[in-house]
Amino acid sequence: MKRWLFIYAATSAGLIAFVCLAVWAFNDFQPLDISWRGMAALIVGCVLVSALSIALMAAVFWSNRGGRDADVHSAKAPED
Repeated sequence: MKRWLFIYAATSAGLIAFVCLAVWAFNDFQPLDISWRGMAALIVGCVLVSALSIALMAAVFWSNRGGRDADVHSAKAPED
């Protein structure tokens, strides 16, 4: 069950890297007029946001497959 998570994360990271390299190869980021420090911050920010998104989506799938969502949904609130 954990294997799909690693495959999904690796595929997503590879796709993000491919898009960044393609933009760099064709445009060299010249129209953006950003310094190298700004570009480094942009890349680190994109990587961190992508990692967070992948982790949260994996948590949703893991919770759904584990049945935890059904347990919480079927639990009844105590009556007053």
